[in-house]
Amino acid sequence: MRRTTRMTALVLGLALAVPAWAQTAVELKKELLPKIKKAQADGKDLGVAAKEYEEGDKAMKDGLQEEAVDHFKKAKAAMPADAK
Repeated sequence: MRRTTRMTALVLGLALAVPAWAQTAVELKKELLPKIKKAQADGKDLGVAAKEYEEGDKAMKDGLQEEAVDHFKKAKAAMPADAK
């Protein structure tokens, strides 16, 4: 019984701690927006990065936070090296 209680407490503690270090969709959007705007102003072709950013923005507006995070992470990864 005691072991089960400890294990339950550990699992609950980890479940609550995981979101603490994960970036949210809003944080990722705030990080990417200035970079994308600057790259567009410089005339750089963002291609996939711009498309993924737009998809993430749409998902966020639709309330799909996890999907938005995925799209923003893909956009961040697809940014040209000189635009990062």
